[in-house]
Amino acid sequence: MQSVIEAVEEKSRSRTGKHVARRLVYIYSRDKGLIPLSKEPDRITRREDAEPTYKEGEAEKYLVKLEHGEFLIQARFVKNFLGKVVGEISVYNYKGELVYRAKYRDGELRRSIGNPVYAWIIRLFVEKLRIPVKKTRLGDEKH
Repeated sequence: MQSVIEAVEEKSRSRTGKHVARRLVYIYSRDKGLIPLSKEPDRITRREDAEPTYKEGEAEKYLVKLEHGEFLIQARFVKNFLGKVVGEISVYNYKGELVYRAKYRDGELRRSIGNPVYAWIIRLFVEKLRIPVKKTRLGDEKH
């Protein structure tokens, strides 16, 4: 069974250069692991331009097809003029349902929405992209 999910990739910055926005899209499959959408062009059914968060830069909207058991990870980060990064990482299942979302702020990851069973996908994503994390509160920690 296949499903089609809408995802946006973006790289933009403000006119003053004080704020930078970045959106990333990755696919997790059991066979290949975590791979960026750009390395899987056959998954994209449609692509079109989207409106970026800030004035300078570009954004593209994709319709992505997923197979049974695969996950789509969409991460959105904004860096302000003080160098602080805030963002969120969302995980969608092959049906297109949001199953987990984690917020990122000041090096801390915490669960926002979803079942902690899916926290391992967030941990895998953060480890692969080498995102600096000081503390996690994803709901799957052992007490």
